[in-house]
Amino acid sequence: MANTGEVVLASGAAAAPPRHGRASGPVAFKDAADAEAIPVRPPTEHDAVVSAMPARVVLNPRLRQYQGFWVPDTLARGVVAMHRGGLVPRAGDVVLASLPKSGTTWLKALAFATMARGVHPPASPDHPLRRLNPHDRVPLLDRLFAVGRDAVLDGLPSPRLMCTHMPLSLLPATMVDGNSNTKIIYICRDQKDALGSMWHFLKRNGLQDLSLQEVYESFCEGICFGGPV
Repeated sequence: MANTGEVVLASGAAAAPPRHGRASGPVAFKDAADAEAIPVRPPTEHDAVVSAMPARVVLNPRLRQYQGFWVPDTLARGVVAMHRGGLVPRAGDVVLASLPKSGTTWLKALAFATMARGVHPPASPDHPLRRLNPHDRVPLLDRLFAVGRDAVLDGLPSPRLMCTHMPLSLLPATMVDGNSNTKIIYICRDQKDALGSMWHFLKRNGLQDLSLQEVYESFCEGICFGGPV
């Protein structure tokens, strides 16, 4: 993932002062926002763009190709909306970036614990890690935009800690042009291990008869979520 903005490896990024008051780190997303209370209203303004994308059905999910990358059909609207300026960066933002099954959950937990250690020491009995799944603490931007709940991001205090499965080129230009002070933490994984993890994940989620060979071929062809890899 080459970049023109600032990309760092798994480390706690220095955060800018928050918009309201002083904080030593991010607030767990589920504690700061009730996204489920917002009606699902997928964006429709880019439907013509989405419908014109090449489409393939691979390993059951329908994929669409946008700007050279394959994304699930269910996320395509949100990916276009986010890429075309729907996500307004804020000084101090931290975005975790990864391909699926590459250590996203681990990185969410590690980044949150590192950035919030001033407010939540590791030994704290009420640490958010003890009561919330990492996915409840760090929102996946791709899904929020896909269901039309992205407005909730505007109400989050700074520094915001967010996550995406999109490559750098599909993030808003204003976020990666080097002027937004956004930190991007990218995690990669040996593709042999990611492939095996994806195979087990899909088998646990309705594709019990899926063979490892099928997943292997989709990775080699580059037609997989986030591909080519």
